Parts: sequence; C-alpha cells; structure tokens
Amino acid sequence: MEPSRYREAVNAYSRLMEEAKYRLLAMNTALLGRTGLPHGAVHEFCFLQLRMLGELIALGCLTAHGDLQTGKLKGEYKADQIIRRLQRLHPDFYPKAATQTKAGPDEYDAELLIDGFLTKEELLKLYWRCGDVLHRGSLQALSSLKYATGDFEEIETWKQKIEVLLSYHAIFMADKRTMALFVLRNKANNDQVGWVTLDDEQVMSLLRD
Repeated sequence: MEPSRYREAVNAYSRLMEEAKYRLLAMNTALLGRTGLPHGAVHEFCFLQLRMLGELIALGCLTAHGDLQTGKLKGEYKADQIIRRLQRLHPDFYPKAATQTKAGPDEYDAELLIDGFLTKEELLKLYWRCGDVLHRGSLQALSSLKYATGDFEEIETWKQKIEVLLSYHAIFMADKRTMALFVLRNKANNDQVGWVTLDDEQVMSLLRD
C-alpha cells in the first residue's frame, strides 16, 4: 500500500491530539482534588485547559487540512476565526465523533455518532465562555464570591463532550475520498494516539448515512 499523501499532515495532527490527551488528564487530576489548590484556582485551571483544548481542536483541523488554501490562517490561533474560515473552505472539515466495532491490522470501521460530542457550534460557545471566565471582570461587577463558587458541573459537561469527540473520530479530507481515523488512546500501543487513512470514494457515504 502506498503511503497516504496526507501522512505528514496526519502525523502533525496526531501530535496535537497527544497534547489534548494530556490536558484532559490534567483536568481529571484537578477535578479529583489532587492538586491541593483552592476551589477557585482549580476552576480557573480547568477553564484554561478547556480554552486550550478548543484551540487545539481548531488548530488540529487547520493542520489536518493543510492542502486547503489557508495561507491567511497560518498565523491564526483564535479558534473562532479558524473555524469560520475552514467552514467556508470545506464544510465537512470538523472531526466526526464515532464508535469502532472492528479493530486489527487490516480492519477498521467507524459508525458516526449523532450526539453527545462537542459540535462546531459548541466549540465556539465554549471558546467565548472560557474568555468570560478567565477575565476577572470590571470593577463594577467585582465580587470576591466569584473565586470561591465556580461550577465544576459545567466543567465536567464540557470535558465529557470533548472526550466523546476525540476518543475515536474521523476526519474527511477535501479530496472527497480520504478519511483519517484517530483513536486518542490506543491500548495496543501504550495509550498513544493511533491513526489510519482510508482512501476510497465510498468512505464519503458515511457523511450521507
């Protein structure tokens, strides 16, 4: 089998997913109360990780679709700007959360999920929400209670949606025949990010099912 022409882009994307995996792990540690930090610091730390995860997802999309005309976006880091621009270039650019029923050296499949994961629209909402939380606010709205009463349930909800999106997902390339499948924690390889590309026009039928 010839190497995929997307190999370099997919390898780079995988490295971003490795970072995402460790940021999710850091959030788990913090939410279990293992840091010794006060409530407010844990709350802010987790929202910082959510903000970074949102940026990683957006930058990952930009990396995976390196063959698109994204010149003006190469220096962009704002998730909302990247998402809006990619949407115009390739409507199916966003990762598709999936489940796996086959696994092996020559067997892979993906059944796309319809809910429970972080959507494009929710990523933008999360990005803006993180911006609100990570700013102390104006003098007029200043309150010492803000640092002590942050909602961890909201954080857990966002984190779970990201986990569902990234744990096993597909990216459909703009050539309309290549699909890359990613597993965030490959149990057969020390929980490293794993991937495979499938090059067949039929894979696009998954988007229509």
